Amino acid sequence: SALVSSLHLFDSSPDSASIVRRWISETQEALKSPNRMVQFHAMQLLYQIKSHDRLGVSKIVSQYSQKKALRSPLALVCLVRYTSKLLHDEVVSGRTSGVGIQNGSQICRTGFQFLESSLQHKSHMVAFEASRAICFLPGVEPQDLTAAINTLSRFLTSPKPTTRFATMKTLAAVAVNNPRAVSKCNEEFEKLMNDNHKSISTLAITTLLKTGSENSVDRILRQISSFLSKIADEYKIT
Repeated sequence: SALVSSLHLFDSSPDSASIVRRWISETQEALKSPNRMVQFHAMQLLYQIKSHDRLGVSKIVSQYSQKKALRSPLALVCLVRYTSKLLHDEVVSGRTSGVGIQNGSQICRTGFQFLESSLQHKSHMVAFEASRAICFLPGVEPQDLTAAINTLSRFLTSPKPTTRFATMKTLAAVAVNNPRAVSKCNEEFEKLMNDNHKSISTLAITTLLKTGSENSVDRILRQISSFLSKIADEYKIT
């Protein structure tokens, strides 16, 4: 409750924020707690305190991206998002060489390595968030997407409709600029064409039309001709 109150206090006014910024030591101590929710809220507060300090945020990433530094999956999801934002800012600021984010600054290399290692996390929410972060990094090279797309492809067979939908939506967005990288999932997409949830089946079809070969597209169109009339306008535009 103290951490949650501190988060609200930080946002209430500049004067309150200056007071909360003095509690860095206590916040870092809370991150050592075995309680996962305590770690989650402590990570949020630490980021709030250091969010306007590029080096401060990079230290958070380098310190807590170490194996077993955080036990809370929610705290790790936050760290993945903070890392993603940090890498975005590095690219926008021109701190990369222009030939791949992994050839940029030390911050870029450390951040990307953390995202890649998170793909293997046993928590599905952490692995999914890391995959999504990699897929939407600015200037990411197609070869750097391989591990993330392989991870996402496993989620396409999830028994949970929300997981399948979130995965399909991510891959559909990636297919706009990198259809060849996503085409390795075409077999899974074809299975999802008959998914019970229309949103999932529609995304699978529209993505296949972007990633399939000429022959496969003709076959798909013949197969779904009766279904096309039922697709919502928002998907027809894609």
